[in-house]
Amino acid sequence: MLPLQTGLSKTGTEWRRQSIVVMEDDPSIAFPEEMVLDLFNDRIPDNLTPGQHVDVHFGIRAREYNGRWYNEVSVLKIQTHPSPSL
Repeated sequence: MLPLQTGLSKTGTEWRRQSIVVMEDDPSIAFPEEMVLDLFNDRIPDNLTPGQHVDVHFGIRAREYNGRWYNEVSVLKIQTHPSPSL
């Protein structure tokens, strides 16, 4: 979990953004991939903790800024699971 970011939109509305790094959890994958996902406002679960197993539905959006293109990967839905006991 990266640090929580907060701010105000142009209209004065408060916003929150939480970026998280997730990794595939499939024992058949020799080298699991990692991905940074962004959660916004009410899509940030209160019970999200580092190392926790989650199911994530996400969307990818591309945008252009000053002649360069950027991808944004946003969480549409996240379901948290209890962390396994050690």
